Amino acid sequence: MSPRIRNFLIIALCGVIPIFVAMQLPSDLWAEIGDLPAHPLIVHFAVVMLPVVALWTLFAIAKPTVLEKTFPYLFALSVVSTLSVIAAKSSGISLSAAVGLPDEHAEAGDRLVVVAVALSAVILLLAGVSKFWPKRIAMRGISVVAVLVAVVVLPMTYITGHSGAEATWKDAYAQAKEPISDGVSRVTMAEVQQRSSREDCWSVVDGNVYDLTSFIQRHPAGANDIVEMCGKDASENFLGQHEGQGEPEMWLGTLKVGVLSN
Repeated sequence: MSPRIRNFLIIALCGVIPIFVAMQLPSDLWAEIGDLPAHPLIVHFAVVMLPVVALWTLFAIAKPTVLEKTFPYLFALSVVSTLSVIAAKSSGISLSAAVGLPDEHAEAGDRLVVVAVALSAVILLLAGVSKFWPKRIAMRGISVVAVLVAVVVLPMTYITGHSGAEATWKDAYAQAKEPISDGVSRVTMAEVQQRSSREDCWSVVDGNVYDLTSFIQRHPAGANDIVEMCGKDASENFLGQHEGQGEPEMWLGTLKVGVLSN
């Protein structure tokens, strides 16, 4: 056996064996990292790196010299990405015991495992054909397959990530955007001044009264900026910082409890 073939087989086995072993491992192996569920941590790596591998593969097909020079690195990254997809799927199964199983996301995760394995396989085949059987028809055939797999990976990764984010955040995000009241009550400044603590925080901005209590820990810039608004007219503070900014004004609008009464 020539050194060239031996080296290629070693690279191939270093990728195929870990993927095969990972697919046989029990799902609870990936259940936790420390005291946290592993799934949210693993899935971020998978949904970033898998598209990188797909784009790198497309570029390598367009520029054959890139495939020749970078094949070991491309294949290694594809294997790592595939392992992360397998681990994400397994850890998702474990997480479902705590939060429930989002069917659409679970099905997308199953399909993503298949396309991730397929991408690693076509990268290996592409390199093998180019090294040992560089016939034009063979290269064209495997290149077409590789392009199709790489292109499919991109929307499949998006669908999987989006369905997971939707299952996790859609209802909570929509609920957070619901107004806490009809906002038409008349409120005196004396009433506002009585609510000047973290536990009960009302404030006035531009003639409207807002209950900021629930937003203290949600404020992106930290709680202290909101606490400073409690129990007083904070129009100058808020408008000086956020006037004309759609998102801060939108969140403030959800907290409106009334109109300042003279």
